[in-house]
Amino acid sequence: MRAAASPTPAIEVTTVDGAAGFAALAEEWEALQRDAVLTSVFESFDWQYQWWTHYGRGQALRLLVARAGGALVGLLPVYIQTQAMLKLPVRLLRFVGSGGDTFPDDLGPILAKGREAEVARALAEAVVALGGWDVLFLQDMNPRCPFTAELEAAVRRGRLVMQTGRNERIAYVDLPATWDAWLASLHRDRRYRIKNIRKKLLAAHKDARFFVWDDPATLDAGVDRLVFLHRKRWSQAGLSHAFASPEYVGFHRAVMKACLTKNRLRLYCLEVGGQVIAMFYFYKFRDAVYLMQSGFDPDFGNVKPGQVLLGYIVEHAISEKHKVMDFLRGDHRYKDELATGERETVFVTAFRWRPGALVYRARREVLPVVKQRLVKALARVRRKPGADAGSGAGATDEKEGSSD
Repeated sequence: MRAAASPTPAIEVTTVDGAAGFAALAEEWEALQRDAVLTSVFESFDWQYQWWTHYGRGQALRLLVARAGGALVGLLPVYIQTQAMLKLPVRLLRFVGSGGDTFPDDLGPILAKGREAEVARALAEAVVALGGWDVLFLQDMNPRCPFTAELEAAVRRGRLVMQTGRNERIAYVDLPATWDAWLASLHRDRRYRIKNIRKKLLAAHKDARFFVWDDPATLDAGVDRLVFLHRKRWSQAGLSHAFASPEYVGFHRAVMKACLTKNRLRLYCLEVGGQVIAMFYFYKFRDAVYLMQSGFDPDFGNVKPGQVLLGYIVEHAISEKHKVMDFLRGDHRYKDELATGERETVFVTAFRWRPGALVYRARREVLPVVKQRLVKALARVRRKPGADAGSGAGATDEKEGSSD
């Protein structure tokens, strides 16, 4: 007689609300993610923990931990961020990693292989039932992750007002087996340009070289150079740059060091005359590389160092047998020129019947519409025959309208 199969252990979800408990999960976290089918570098322990260390001060951690029979089967790192809107507190439930001046893609839970659907359902129900929030504001999710659909279902069961939609369009490049095959896949004009700009740079600077910064002892110097080049490039263009706050620089410095120890960092460099003139900061995760930030010295703009370096990066990624170069968020012409496909991230927002949620909707949805209508109405009044823009009253109205 065949023995009855052992019942599958039920899933229990608990909450970690302190940094010590967060840090204690490191080993289990890595093991769970190692076997997960669908996950990202932004969901890794190092990225999440370093973000919390640099940006979590004063916020309320709510790290959901799913276990079955004592074994870790799911993780959902979220926190409650309190913001003042219309002079009232609004409590937003957000993913760890979002907020501040960071904008990662592909956030969400880590789910045990083979139990994705049931773990996703348990975590979705737990996060909707979690106390302390007015607005559930979960962004940048992979729509293919089962948690996304389970979250929407849990919100509907809770009879909450919900909004869903697309966050970001993300371009990527499918990488073939060889550099020659990639070149052959390009339009002849693009292929000629890639070869020609490299040729011109090497002709003008015979000591130019491409390399990947992989020395832990000097990585701080590499980070400093990246920050300098990024700021110089965008400041000279008259635009804002990413490395604008001490938290952002400190966070990425810590993440880059942690990623280097796990072979997840690719800091690509182009050097001329012993000086790095262009850098691209990528993550390596599984069979793909992901573009995070970049910078180049505009004083060398005549030899197009950024474009030359990008060609070297594609060649290097192919040599490492990567299958995808993912550009992550941000619209740039070079991404569209190289891309072979695109994907998207999505969001789910839910509102509880609380004053904070009403204030949030009034500030984010109602007031912008009212202001837009008032501006249009004022414009129509000014266009009426007989309106004298040069009179004292007209000049005053115009000034007041522009100040609004």
